[in-house]
Amino acid sequence: MLKTVLSKLLMVLYFVCGALILEAVTFHILGMGFMPEYFGYNFAIIMFIAILVFIIPNFTAQYTIYTIILGLQAIMIYINYSLYMIYGDLFSIDMIRLIDEAGAAMTSNFIYFSVILQLFFVYVAIVIVGNVMLKKCKKDKIKIRQHYSIFNVILILAIQCFACTYYIDERLYINSLSDINSADYVSSDTFLMNTSFMKYGSYSKFGSYGYITNLLLGMNEKIDEEIQNATINYFNSGNIYNNSDVFGIDSRNNVIVIMMESLEWFCFGDGTYDSSFNNLSYELTPNIYSLIYGDDYLTDTNNDNTDNDSLLAKNFFAKSKTNYSEGYAILGNYPVGEGLSDIAGTNYDKSLNAFNYSMPGVLSNLGYNTSYVHSHVISFYDRNQTHGNLGFENVIGKDNVLDEQGNPVYTGDDLSWDHWAAEGDFARNAIDYIIPTDYNERPFYTFYLTVSTHGSYIENENEADCMRYQNYVRWGADDCVYNEKTGCWELKNKDAEPADLTPTEWYANVLDNYYQIDPDLCEELVYYQCGAMGLDEAIGVIVDKLKEYDIYDETTIVLFSDHYSYYNKLANKVKGFDEEDYSSIELNTIPLIISSPGLKEYNSKQIEPDDVKYIENTRFCSAYDIIPTLFDLLGVSFNENLYIGHSLFKPLEYYYIDDTGEETDMVVYYSNTGGLFCKNLYTYNMNEYVFNNMEENQEVIEIFNAEVKNILTKMNYLHILNNNYLYNKISNR
Repeated sequence: MLKTVLSKLLMVLYFVCGALILEAVTFHILGMGFMPEYFGYNFAIIMFIAILVFIIPNFTAQYTIYTIILGLQAIMIYINYSLYMIYGDLFSIDMIRLIDEAGAAMTSNFIYFSVILQLFFVYVAIVIVGNVMLKKCKKDKIKIRQHYSIFNVILILAIQCFACTYYIDERLYINSLSDINSADYVSSDTFLMNTSFMKYGSYSKFGSYGYITNLLLGMNEKIDEEIQNATINYFNSGNIYNNSDVFGIDSRNNVIVIMMESLEWFCFGDGTYDSSFNNLSYELTPNIYSLIYGDDYLTDTNNDNTDNDSLLAKNFFAKSKTNYSEGYAILGNYPVGEGLSDIAGTNYDKSLNAFNYSMPGVLSNLGYNTSYVHSHVISFYDRNQTHGNLGFENVIGKDNVLDEQGNPVYTGDDLSWDHWAAEGDFARNAIDYIIPTDYNERPFYTFYLTVSTHGSYIENENEADCMRYQNYVRWGADDCVYNEKTGCWELKNKDAEPADLTPTEWYANVLDNYYQIDPDLCEELVYYQCGAMGLDEAIGVIVDKLKEYDIYDETTIVLFSDHYSYYNKLANKVKGFDEEDYSSIELNTIPLIISSPGLKEYNSKQIEPDDVKYIENTRFCSAYDIIPTLFDLLGVSFNENLYIGHSLFKPLEYYYIDDTGEETDMVVYYSNTGGLFCKNLYTYNMNEYVFNNMEENQEVIEIFNAEVKNILTKMNYLHILNNNYLYNKISNR
């Protein structure tokens, strides 16, 4: 009898030790130390899994299942390492929906062979030891009746009960650290366990098995009536925002928001990197340049400031993936620890109107035609399921754009991951969705997500903008001619050598700055800039159509990037940051441009005629701020508690003194990929802080933590609001 038990326990030992060894490897390569802070919590879940398999009588079956689970753990280690190396993220459940696309997007730059080899050897060593144990157990020739003897069953149940009890006890202990209604709840490990709102911090505290368990439990969280009432009261107590210097200057304007994939400020420049953005250039992105400076900028010899209707946010920040930034700009927040599909997907009851506070939801209720347009397939990130529920009347992707005869424009291979359409051509094909044909009957709001600057930045005949613009990017109009048949810029003299050609100012600067250091970077920048030119062409198509319809001066246009260009670590190389830098503010500073007719009058009160021709907004801001800013411009009153961000025109209340002695806004940005930022500070766990361009300052940390609590409190209530569909119960909206 004892021999039977010992043989069974030997196999359990194989799994438990293997899981702990792999856990130690995880923590080592992610720089988290050795084991999770709540080791017992993680260990109880490992034991629970181990004993579940223990009930299987066959040793080979046990060994096989244990080995598969350990293999999955090893794969998860690599996934987390690669995600963290690419953009500082870790695995979450909503990523499962993107397995196919992730595989298609994978390039050699994202394959870390040394880590693969290390994990392979560790895993093989564990499997070999397990096989030795298996052979030893098989010698005992235990029969099924011996396995299911009363003593053995009692032992299995006893160990299982111990594991369950220990897990429950640990979870109750962590939940006891802070009550959900307490002021400190959002900065507690209780909140971290229940939401996994900071992935890196959550992983380091709860371990691999604890982290995944927390994610799964968080998706099925049920909130009692008392907490629901507290949530409703929180939103009913929110301030109604309806006044600033710009409130209503664009009342009833059309709105076009363009989210530009992976775009950097240096795409609009002269081939050099300038963190102050003083090198903006007309040469390769003339339409964006005109949107910033005005159509008459080059001919405005009097410099009379007649066309100054734009704002540049020079401290616009994003530490996000595409879907997160998109959610911030459409919903004003994003589900914590899950995806939009989980709360607004196929099982959502549209009659609940739970997302009527979204940008399209509010504007739709005000009579706007609301459209979502994406130049990739609309099923990506389940947008075909979720975005109609978020308030969009029309949800359009490359796969459902139709020509004048009602036939699909893009079919077959044109819909696959690496077959980007030329962005300008897509804008022409989708122009009646971007600017609805009933524009003269009601205003419209369109959210347009581009794809042309998505990586990887290598020559590929399927990336249409690369083929179209690569000669032009290098040599410009003097040495190139546009071929109407192929849709590409070609050399006038096809036999010309580079020495015979005159490079554009942009290309000359790129070669001067980077060729001696990294020739491959020069080529990557060429293909990246091709995508930026494709985007610029699309913006030109839209602006020309607005002018053709005579509604350009009745339309507010917002351009913003979703995140920095992490493919090939392009932004790190150009901006001069280490490839493993995930805390830098400057690395994650990207474009936000607002062109708004009403700003002409506002600008004339803010800047002198001989100053720059746009508003320079220096506030630390993010995509969270886009909805409040647009509502401010449109004159739409809104409940400030429903949105994470602020209008860029609202004076803020929290300040700190930076190293220059200047008063700096304390604006906190929460990243779903893990971490909290302000202009000079970053933390992933609210215990350890990294200062950017500033000496460590305890007073600043205290001001930061106070504002963090405000943001996290709002996030927590939004989490409850969205997951329990409570919006219709709010009276003050």
